[in-house]
Amino acid sequence: MRVVVSGGGTGGHIFPALAVVEALERVDPEGERLYIGGSTGMETQIVPEAGVLFQAVTAKKLRKLVSPGTVGVAWSLLKGYREARTYLKAFKAEAVVGTGGYVAGAAMLAGVTLGLPTLILAPDLIPGRTNRLLGRFAKKVCLVFPESIPAFGKEKSVVTGLPLRSGIVLPSEVTPQEARCRFTGLRPDAFTVLVAGGSQGAQAVNNLVLGAAQDLLAAGVQILHQTGPKNFELVTEQAKALGLTPEKGYLPLAFFDATQMPLALRAADIFVCRGGISTLSEAMANGLPAMVIPLPSAYADHQTANARALEKAGAGLHRAENSLTAEKLSTEILELRAAPERLAAMSQAGRALGKAEAAETVAKLILAL
Repeated sequence: MRVVVSGGGTGGHIFPALAVVEALERVDPEGERLYIGGSTGMETQIVPEAGVLFQAVTAKKLRKLVSPGTVGVAWSLLKGYREARTYLKAFKAEAVVGTGGYVAGAAMLAGVTLGLPTLILAPDLIPGRTNRLLGRFAKKVCLVFPESIPAFGKEKSVVTGLPLRSGIVLPSEVTPQEARCRFTGLRPDAFTVLVAGGSQGAQAVNNLVLGAAQDLLAAGVQILHQTGPKNFELVTEQAKALGLTPEKGYLPLAFFDATQMPLALRAADIFVCRGGISTLSEAMANGLPAMVIPLPSAYADHQTANARALEKAGAGLHRAENSLTAEKLSTEILELRAAPERLAAMSQAGRALGKAEAAETVAKLILAL
């Protein structure tokens, strides 16, 4: 089957799309795939490096429903739609899959006008604007939370979980101690906190962690910190001023690549993170307890909804950014370290909520279209 996958802008859209491509390769090895992404997003580098046929189209994010930039965004969407339609016809596509972002909107609408069956991933508990629109035309909508079903209707909604990259969960024989040894400076037997503000980082989370780091390191905790590429220089300067070094248990990295991320998830005892569903799904699949600090400005506050759903299931903790201080953060992490039975229960709840087979489930739904 000739399938086009589209999504871009952030890792939360790109990596699930690549997971779908990987699963399609397994269940339909004779088929062909094309990835349509934006011309300026992270996907321009990540997708070709993954060995997937890639085509860029014009895409621009709409930040406000009505603003001076609305006309420009509308023009970009129309241009992207026309480009995507051309590429779909040239590829002789038989189905289109959207994983999020405005580029997916252009590709999916092009697919609809060509009469192609379409499927979208709508993993956030509160669906975004693009998915709400595309859900009207999609044949199937793949969800993470059952609470999202009313937004799309029972007939087309399927709770599949979020497709995850192959290898994001390491084999059970790889121990946390072994995973820690893969990061220079980490001690194999120390309680480890993993920090990541999503694929692009989050400086507000970085600041909280830096403020808590001295107390945590003094207590024997070590920190593995993905700062985000744009924030790396600033964070390392701040860390140096605070006397935080790998030798003392603080290890900052700009970005975890496909090899490092599974190791980081296995190395950690607790995950301090934003509330993007891709990040949370990777934590759940790994049975890693999460302390979720949602992005306050996220559309419809959907990250808070994700965090609350995780907390309700017992798989994580929701902590609002505006009420969390560095002192509270360090205190709570140390309390969790002292309660291994609580961490074990959170780990078990996460695995129950996450669906490791999601990519294959979605791939089979695509073929069934």
